[in-house]
Amino acid sequence: MDKLTEYRSQVKQLLTKYLQYKPSYGDVEVEQIFDNEHDCYQIISIGWNNQKRIYGPIMHLDIKNNKIWIQQNTTEVDIALELIEMGVPKQDIVIGFHTPKMRQLSGFAVE
Repeated sequence: MDKLTEYRSQVKQLLTKYLQYKPSYGDVEVEQIFDNEHDCYQIISIGWNNQKRIYGPIMHLDIKNNKIWIQQNTTEVDIALELIEMGVPKQDIVIGFHTPKMRQLSGFAVE
């Protein structure tokens, strides 16, 4: 299996795992958005909590230039560590929600 195919599979596996966790409040669903053509993968929350609209990304990962970019993670889960445990090397993981300067200090890929 080539690297891109493997990374797609690992990202989907990781996000699918967290798709099962439903918020304990309101009438909120967790949906997956997997775009294989553009290598954009997300799980989002959508619904209502009383009169308040709930909508937003929970986790968002992209694959760009054979690297997995963690664009958003609103959980306390260390998904970078989980990717490493799945066999993804640190140099192929970019913490995209950190500034480029912070990425240089992270031990992960900068770009």
